Amino acid sequence: MAKIIAPFKISGTLDDINFSVTADGNNYARMKGKTGVTSEEFNNNPIFDRIRDHGKEWGYCAKKAVSFRQMAVQLYKKAKDGSFAGRSNKILLEILEEDSVNPKGSRTFEEGIKSEYIPEILIGFEGNKNRPLDKVLKTAYQYNEGENTLTLSGFDPEKHLQWPEEEATHVQLQMAVADWDATTETFETNYSEEITLEKNQKTDILLKTDTLEGKNWKIVYLYIGFALQQRRKFKILHRKNNTATIINCHKT
Repeated sequence: MAKIIAPFKISGTLDDINFSVTADGNNYARMKGKTGVTSEEFNNNPIFDRIRDHGKEWGYCAKKAVSFRQMAVQLYKKAKDGSFAGRSNKILLEILEEDSVNPKGSRTFEEGIKSEYIPEILIGFEGNKNRPLDKVLKTAYQYNEGENTLTLSGFDPEKHLQWPEEEATHVQLQMAVADWDATTETFETNYSEEITLEKNQKTDILLKTDTLEGKNWKIVYLYIGFALQQRRKFKILHRKNNTATIINCHKT
């Protein structure tokens, strides 16, 4: 960077040289730096290996995430936020990173999904991160893996739920279980019957799904949504008010 000594100050750009006046009144000239990277440089320069590898794996996970989001689509349609797709991609990248066999940039789901930490990664994943289950549901539930049942004993909707700010008269609860083959991007999902309760309707809750025969990872979801009764119909509140959460993950 050159310093200019002259009886006047210069600022602006002349060809490839930028002129500027500093806070202390000095005048400096700096040649424009080279900006941008050509596609050839990016593809061949080893300095960009980590970026290329990350981009390759992120794209791979984004493709896998399409089927991941479809597994409980009936629930996610009613309970998700704007970051849902991006968070789905991210959580599948976490699974891919469990592949300790292949080098970065070539890791696969075939290896990553074998990890013992898959339940730790998936359990607690929220369709709507702004209404997490541990904030909405203020009482304990029991999930029976062998019988595919979820129970809430002595459930009191008014007391045991954090109701949304928007007006709601009823709550709806539903469970889903998916058999997920992440390698082939295929799945089968069973949904329980949806239970609808008035705000002050205390009762025992039992949600149950049919058994899935697949031998892949079983992903269990719990949906809690709020509705406003309009005559004989129920208007489900906007999905930002509801929650759909992975509560269990296991292999049979």
